[in-house]
Amino acid sequence: MAETLAQRVVNSFGLTKDQRTSALERGKNIVVTAGAGSGKTRTLVARYASLLADGLSPRQVVAITFTEKAAREMRSRLRGALLDLVSKADSIDERAYWTSLNNQMDSARIGTIHSLCAEILRAHPAEAGVDPRFDVIDEGLAKTLKKQLVETVVIGMVSQTEYRPLFQALGTQGVQDLLATLLDKRLEASEIFASNLDGDTIVRSHLEARFHAPAILDCIQELRGFTERQLFDDAGDKLAPLIIDLLKEWEKAEEAFANGNIIPCTQHLYKARRDFLKKGAGKKGRIKEIHADLQSLYDEFLDPLIGGSNKTDEPPSAESEATFKTILPLVEKSFADLHQSYQSELHLRHALDFDDLEYGAMSLLQQDAICAVWQNEVQALLVDEFQDTNPRQRSIVDALAGTGGRLFVVGDDRQSIYRFRRADVTVFRNVQSRARTQGDLVLDLDITYRAHEPLLDATGNLLAGVMGMEDRLGQPFYVPFRPLKAYRKAKPDHISDPHIEFILSAGEDAEDARPTAARALAQRLLKLREEGQIQSWDDVALLFRATTGYTWYEDAFEDTGIPFVTVAGRGFYERPEIRDILNILHALTDPADDLAMAGLLRSPAFGLSDSALYLLRHHGEKKSSYWNALHEDISYLNEPDQTCARRTVSILNDLLPRVDRESVADLLKELVDAVDYRAILAIEDERGSNGRLWRNLDKLLADAQSSGLVSVRDFLEYLITLNDAGAREGEAPAEAQGAVRLMTIHKSKGLEFPVVILADATRTTTNRSEPVYLLPEMGLSIQLKPEPMLYRLSKQLDALQNEAESGRLLYVAMTRAKDKLIISGHVSNGRSKIAGWMKELCEILEVNPDELLMETGPYSQPKTAQKHPILVWCSHGQDVHPKNEAPAPSTSPAEPPALPLYQPLIDPVSIATTEDEETVRRVWRATEPTLYVPPSVIGQMTHKALELWLHVEDPRLIPLLESLALDAGLATDEQRIEAVRRVRELIGRFCAHPLREEIGNIDERHHEVPYTRMNGNRSETGYIDLLYRKGKEWFVVDFKTDVIRSEEQYKELVGKYSRQLERYASAIKQLLGQDAKLSICFLDNNGRTHVANQF
Repeated sequence: MAETLAQRVVNSFGLTKDQRTSALERGKNIVVTAGAGSGKTRTLVARYASLLADGLSPRQVVAITFTEKAAREMRSRLRGALLDLVSKADSIDERAYWTSLNNQMDSARIGTIHSLCAEILRAHPAEAGVDPRFDVIDEGLAKTLKKQLVETVVIGMVSQTEYRPLFQALGTQGVQDLLATLLDKRLEASEIFASNLDGDTIVRSHLEARFHAPAILDCIQELRGFTERQLFDDAGDKLAPLIIDLLKEWEKAEEAFANGNIIPCTQHLYKARRDFLKKGAGKKGRIKEIHADLQSLYDEFLDPLIGGSNKTDEPPSAESEATFKTILPLVEKSFADLHQSYQSELHLRHALDFDDLEYGAMSLLQQDAICAVWQNEVQALLVDEFQDTNPRQRSIVDALAGTGGRLFVVGDDRQSIYRFRRADVTVFRNVQSRARTQGDLVLDLDITYRAHEPLLDATGNLLAGVMGMEDRLGQPFYVPFRPLKAYRKAKPDHISDPHIEFILSAGEDAEDARPTAARALAQRLLKLREEGQIQSWDDVALLFRATTGYTWYEDAFEDTGIPFVTVAGRGFYERPEIRDILNILHALTDPADDLAMAGLLRSPAFGLSDSALYLLRHHGEKKSSYWNALHEDISYLNEPDQTCARRTVSILNDLLPRVDRESVADLLKELVDAVDYRAILAIEDERGSNGRLWRNLDKLLADAQSSGLVSVRDFLEYLITLNDAGAREGEAPAEAQGAVRLMTIHKSKGLEFPVVILADATRTTTNRSEPVYLLPEMGLSIQLKPEPMLYRLSKQLDALQNEAESGRLLYVAMTRAKDKLIISGHVSNGRSKIAGWMKELCEILEVNPDELLMETGPYSQPKTAQKHPILVWCSHGQDVHPKNEAPAPSTSPAEPPALPLYQPLIDPVSIATTEDEETVRRVWRATEPTLYVPPSVIGQMTHKALELWLHVEDPRLIPLLESLALDAGLATDEQRIEAVRRVRELIGRFCAHPLREEIGNIDERHHEVPYTRMNGNRSETGYIDLLYRKGKEWFVVDFKTDVIRSEEQYKELVGKYSRQLERYASAIKQLLGQDAKLSICFLDNNGRTHVANQF
């Protein structure tokens, strides 16, 4: 039989049998589990293209992706596939068909679930009760609004006597925290309050199931079967009386439960555990075994509900339970008022948040007429990353798909790691079960094209030990490990066995051991680079559970000269300094907007205190807007706030007439100058980033200039359009050429690297109790003292869900590796010798931490369950290669060819690449009492002086250099003096060179010019040191501080940096439309400045 067009299209993708089946199956819903690296994107694109081959238009096919970046990638791949089909068409008609479809791709419904929800709401504004021109409120702005509303509502509640029990139970801050949590999860809270879950029923049900667990009943029954003489004979004089009293207490608990007295029942059980189920008493025998078993069973089943195993546990309290029942209606009422206030504020702004989009679309699709319209319009529905959806999103997908076998979902429950974004892994698992029951197609893409077989098998052995291989009864959220099959059977030639290494350091405590662990890893990476196992630094990625682990590794890489880039955890526009400026712009567009004005007044640019904001708003009989209050009598403010207020009014009165009359770029420059924002950033920049905040400001100014916009509102909307909400979506950055990448595990999702380091693997999660839990199984529970039993149950369930996700997070981290996996952590001499994932992995390998503390270097090569060797190193601060001299620190500053800092916004397919905002101060720390200064510090200080174009005799130079040296973390006066001397020497040489004089007389000069260029389908970004114009010609100068002492070294560096200049040339060509003359200015070529112009 001849091939159909759809089959021919799918065959062009080179799919496996299962991939091909999932792309071509029709008439059934399809649920695909796609393991890490199994080619799911190719399969999705193939199915989409095959649906077009069937005759569907791009508007009839909805593809839902997890991020806008993923949507752009899918759209781009589809365009490529369609263009390929155009070139391979067998006829003119077929060529015209594919060309027409390609032209329609701009209108294709490929995007996030929220973009689809917004389209549905705008299509039915009357039914939804929304303005079709609504805005989607920025997440940060929504958080600020919520915080302000919570504060306002709580202030109002304090004076109302009906809320007195609530404040007595929780305190003012407790009430505020409670309401903030409820508002942040407002849809879940509303659903729980509407469901009228009965906490007493839930507690009684759990108590009955746990109290009457068969294993517990068997123990009690067996103990009751002994006579008193048998008890004493078998258990001895100490344990036998305890058993007798235990059985009496247990009988009291049974009687209380039978009479429906839950609190007395649990109090008796608590007493039984505290007084009569202690270890140690009695002689060995059957009764002692039963006693120990019963204690373990109590701790497993009853302790999560009642307590008693921990000496700090308080017994169940009737008073605490009664207090919870008293305050629950007050919580519901106060939340309803708060929720209404929030919705009213959004309505005034003609705005919706992400919750509104989901709930609104779901509600519309519950109306039969509207649902029919969309089911008729959408003939096929493809959903990516389905493991990260929630029940509301599932309802939307189900409503759109209907019953016609039009649904195609792909995901991997092993990679569900967004619970903090309210993703529910059980949604995917339930859809799988439903598909099997209904006879739909369920496929497992279990061949990975990522890791080679030896690495995949060894990794699988470790993950199986952590995650287990079986489901857990009563825990539908628990996902066991399932192995993948490797397409790559052999390792690359340059990779040596073993393929997994553990690198640990030892110290007195974590503070001492963590820096040592980072240095040990850096030394090992240098060795692997020397051996050729690391072929390029951008083959390497460090993955962290949290950004707080970055600092030690950044310091170690700086000290050893390893180039690195810290990858964004937040989008560029989420940075505090950028958000602050954008909020000021927002306030300038509408001074009557109190939310924006509050942010402006709190900004360090204007500096009013919180008390001043409160007084401005509430002084007098009526509330006044901030803008009006600033123009009235403000004598009630203290002197500093009065001064700040008058300065604010003066600056705003000067800037307001310029809004929408001059370019946004000019307005921003005037704003920055008026408030002296650069000075503010210099004070704020205390983390050794050497002007990073200044560069961020320059980036924003450059974006404004590039946009060419005059309307401030248009500029802000422009930013919102291009900002893909990186904090929510966790998009991956552009490639960082020539540099090791540091990123969170969440950030690495969807990426792969030849060498992966699981860094700071000894880190433990906080496991702290939340003040409030909102769980669909338990309802609302609140922390009181003593803890109510419903709260204890919720705390246990939350902990179990976090534990399950922790295993999945480890799975994601370890499956990013293609060739080699390294796990870095520390061993402590203290009580907690080893912790976190490192502890679990060492236990699987039967590696003893006590023995680790006695060794240095290659400790051993333990084997996994399937006999795969693992190399384990341990360092006490010495080199992990004691028999070989470690590579010397680089004598040139780490300057990767194109640092992925921030690119201009005007490229709609560019990828925002920003660092995580560090929560730990990062400074360079001297490790030896010498005058050695890291080359990277010299390079950074020199570049800042050149950026400011300071002459060596300029009186501002030395204070600047001293400040930069201090900010860089140089530990001693001698080091700072040496750094200043060295940089002045370099600047002095340059000032004496003819190039300095030539540049001083040119027409136009720009320093640290950001650029973006496309390399194939990849975005490259960086900064050009100096761009200047002389007449009609443009020139680029790249400054280098490498210490050159031979002709061979000079030629090597020229060759190395020529590739960097080629990128500059391409960027300048795109930016200016003409070529530029390029040169490298070496500031220390045998003690002199030398300019290389042969480019």
